[in-house]
Amino acid sequence: MEIKATLIKPYDDKRREDFIVENNHQNGYEIRETETALEAWGYTEQEEAQQEAERIAQLHLTRGDVFRALLLARQVTRAQIRALIEQMPDETPEQMIAKEYALIDFDESLDFYRGVQLIDTLGQQLGISSEAMTQFFETNDWHYLVPDVRQQAEE
Repeated sequence: MEIKATLIKPYDDKRREDFIVENNHQNGYEIRETETALEAWGYTEQEEAQQEAERIAQLHLTRGDVFRALLLARQVTRAQIRALIEQMPDETPEQMIAKEYALIDFDESLDFYRGVQLIDTLGQQLGISSEAMTQFFETNDWHYLVPDVRQQAEE
């Protein structure tokens, strides 16, 4: 965390209240009072990015939600998805482990979490951007997975 704003003493009750409303109530900063000032502490950009990445990784949908969405948006069946996973390379130990993890996630997971590598792998193989996949997991709206006609024309 870092200091985002400071109100140096002495200050009156009105300035103190305004500082707290602006920095805590409106911006969500933590207010700390020291001997010489009132300080508003907030997360650094790096900390905020880490928190957002952790939040996104925890987004989840049921297997049915994901399979229905891929069927509606991309006309891809479960069998086709499994075939994509089975076609993953497995020449090196790392590739073999990644492929086996993907198969375990595909076969055994009750819910699919956004942060699981299987989701990124499927997105890449199906031409779904990371941003579109995240929007889908945030909203459960399969329309985010539909190919963008304009983008396809440019490719």
